[in-house]
Amino acid sequence: MRGWPKRLVALALVVVLALGAIGVAYLAEAAPSSSGHEVAVLIEPGTSLEGVSSLLAREGVVRNGTLFDLYLRLRGSPTVDAGVYFLRTGEGYAGALSALTAGPATVRLVVVPGMTIAQIAARLAALPEAGHNGGAFVAAASAVHSYHNPFLRGARSLEGFLYPDTYFVDPAQTPHELIQEMVDRFTQEALGVGLEPGGTYHGLSAYQVVIAASIVTKEATAASDAPKVARVILNRLAADMPLDMDSTVRFATGNENAPLTAAELASPSPWNTYTHRGLPPTPIGQPSVAAIDAVLHPATGPWLYFVALRGHRTESFFTTYAAQQAAIARYGEAG
Repeated sequence: MRGWPKRLVALALVVVLALGAIGVAYLAEAAPSSSGHEVAVLIEPGTSLEGVSSLLAREGVVRNGTLFDLYLRLRGSPTVDAGVYFLRTGEGYAGALSALTAGPATVRLVVVPGMTIAQIAARLAALPEAGHNGGAFVAAASAVHSYHNPFLRGARSLEGFLYPDTYFVDPAQTPHELIQEMVDRFTQEALGVGLEPGGTYHGLSAYQVVIAASIVTKEATAASDAPKVARVILNRLAADMPLDMDSTVRFATGNENAPLTAAELASPSPWNTYTHRGLPPTPIGQPSVAAIDAVLHPATGPWLYFVALRGHRTESFFTTYAAQQAAIARYGEAG
């Protein structure tokens, strides 16, 4: 029995030394590195704290997943939301915890009025931190009937229904989820200005209003022009005249900025309103809510023609082709 105290002392010493070694290791592991590079870490839904710790260790954010898991539990076992986190290798425990509790990263996607689905996809793909593929976005947008929205009944495309706005994109969000968010925003804004899915407005269905509004968005130089451009469209439709809108030819041919050629103006595309009467089969981009409102509440006037003249801040509107051409001869068209 006289040997036990010595054994206990020895055992206690071993324990103290072991705990000391663990403490030293813990402090060394917890300290941030003086160098490192940024890494994007995707935390899937349902990942446990232990799983998060192991993932961060695999990505080099922390050096020891077991010790970092212990650190998290000593800090109250924080909730870590699913998503993409931008961290640094050798982040250190405090820095990693701070990033995790701040929540996953979001990326700002700005969709401006008039943008097409293809242009939105290209802008999204140009934001690598968003983690989205442009092709996947276009593919998701082509599945019209997979989205729940009363305005989409009978729609051939989602073109026109991805509301132009600033979106904060979660890299863990699927293209379908992002598109549904855009479509929901369209519904909110369209209903807000009085557009109803089953309504008829100036002889147009709700879908045709969106088509007309997409043209107004592209054609109106200033906001004050929109109700007049809408009136020209309605007057031309009522007179069974071709709309003759350059914006529709640009959509049909993909020529967004260069002067339109004679061949492009003669394009047989059903979106070319020089060669086909009536509205195009789908919108030619995402309309602004102001353009939708302009089609619902157009200006009153007999105009059939309009043009942006050099030196004029707004577009000029005419009843006859001769009056339009006379104005062009006098001032010239704006470049």
